[in-house]
Amino acid sequence: MRKAWGLALLVPFGLGLYALWGKEPPFRWAEPVQAPPTGLQEVYAQAHPAVLRIEGPEGSRGTGFFYAPGLVLTAYHVVADGGPYTLVLANRERAGATLLGFAEPLDLAVLRTEARAPTLLPLETGRPPRVGEAVLHIGNGRGQFIAPRYGRITRLSVSPSPFLPQGLMEASLPLAPGDSGGPVLDGEGRVLGVAVAIGQTEEGFRSFFTPLLDRQAVLVSLERGERSYWPYLGLRGPRALTPELARELGLPPGGVVVGEVVPGGAAHRAGLRGLEAGGVPDVILEVNGVKVNSFEDLLREVRRYQVGDRVILTVRRGGEVFQVEADLAPFPGR
Repeated sequence: MRKAWGLALLVPFGLGLYALWGKEPPFRWAEPVQAPPTGLQEVYAQAHPAVLRIEGPEGSRGTGFFYAPGLVLTAYHVVADGGPYTLVLANRERAGATLLGFAEPLDLAVLRTEARAPTLLPLETGRPPRVGEAVLHIGNGRGQFIAPRYGRITRLSVSPSPFLPQGLMEASLPLAPGDSGGPVLDGEGRVLGVAVAIGQTEEGFRSFFTPLLDRQAVLVSLERGERSYWPYLGLRGPRALTPELARELGLPPGGVVVGEVVPGGAAHRAGLRGLEAGGVPDVILEVNGVKVNSFEDLLREVRRYQVGDRVILTVRRGGEVFQVEADLAPFPGR
């Protein structure tokens, strides 16, 4: 699998943008050479009135688009705080919107608004994208308003990080923070997916989008107001127990130091102890028998399950090793 040296969600920098760096230096925000539009300029002219900017109290948050009367599709992380939101339409008119339904594991969300859609973008849920296919994204990155970006699909069904949805599509689209939630369209003007992340890989700058293939039922559930979350243990600041940290704590290396246990979360209910308890924090060694030695390992194993599932954690507390059961739940407070 190709390694992604750095990945980031496409929200504006001031709104909780997080990046995932490998051992290599942070990636440069270099813009790749765009693929020739080859007819996509006309698609942009017809499609861009359906695209809009989503704003919160602190300003611009990202992009969305009308796909049905009164319904806007976007990325969940753009609207994860619950709103309310203001939509800036293509004609610069403003309208209110509320969060209807979302699927956090897919990074998709639907907003409801009383605003009248200038036009609607058709969703492509039946045809799989193709490697090399020319695509268009419309969004609000780099301070530009519903601007076009052109590129090509470079890989299908990739999972570059446990922090992101699995089974993403990779493309050479030159996106930037503010573009999250924007549509990725094919040459027929149909939406193949929703932009969610960017990153620097071994092959260069890449963008990632959640595909809509076979997700008609998911969209119907979001329109009904259904909401699904990633499962969480409810920890802040877990980190690998490196040899250096192990010497500092007087513990054998290996496992994941708990960090802070968030009140009301799965780890709290399971009785785990973090740094806030004073003394040496607990160290998670295994999740259902699978060893974990980094935050990414822990996240990957937990996200194999669903909210409500029970997992068995193998934990070291000082010189004692024992097992506890934890019932996975949304992150506390959501």
